[in-house]
Amino acid sequence: MGDWKPDLYLKFEKQRTQPAIDLAARINIQSPGRILDISCGPGNSTAILKKRWPDAEIIGMDSSASMIEQAKSRDASISWICSDATDDIGSLGTFDIVFSNAAIQWMPSHEKLLPRFFSLLNKDGLLAIQVPDTSQMPIQRALQSLANSKKWGLQPKGPIHSAFSATYYYDILCSLSADVDLWETHYYHVMESHQAMVEWYGSTGLRPYLNAIDQDNETACFLADFEEALQAVYPKQKDGYVLFPFNRIFFIARHP
Repeated sequence: MGDWKPDLYLKFEKQRTQPAIDLAARINIQSPGRILDISCGPGNSTAILKKRWPDAEIIGMDSSASMIEQAKSRDASISWICSDATDDIGSLGTFDIVFSNAAIQWMPSHEKLLPRFFSLLNKDGLLAIQVPDTSQMPIQRALQSLANSKKWGLQPKGPIHSAFSATYYYDILCSLSADVDLWETHYYHVMESHQAMVEWYGSTGLRPYLNAIDQDNETACFLADFEEALQAVYPKQKDGYVLFPFNRIFFIARHP
């Protein structure tokens, strides 16, 4: 899979950062010593952590070299590491907060992944994660229908993102902690057009399908078909804008 595109990702920085703001606001630790931001991307979520806890040692980690370079240009005072969170990261030590915003959906085996992240916590430390739930979203259903159509017949190339329910995550977390805070938020993003929605998804859910297309002209055709499919399921509002409902799951678990 090709590397991430920070500029495209950050085109919707405000919308992508709001869940990180909401998650950080629910973390009940006054003065954490060390914080790890897993799959920090271009550093927008890490900036939220630094703003709230300026005296903490903060490490931002991501497997994408281009994302880490973007993050470094944003704030050189934070420790940035290019590393895959699915590997053994125990050498980083332990933390008072292990944080991740909209990232673990690209990682496999959450039933094994979350206990590994939890093991990085100090006593009374918090694991705080936000993950999109696209399973029932029309945009994801439209994408899968188009990819599976007779015209395209695309098999995603590289990892595809997973989507699980809040109950799925609770069943994992309850074996780790008796103190679990779990909630969902349904955001309504106001998009200028259906083309803007295509651009939004182009830096996330579309990537495995675009990687399966070899020629640029076919990519343009696929994106045009996808935009047409979105027009059928996301009507324009009175002002011509499009409401893009987006569901996200949040959870915080405290180390006993």
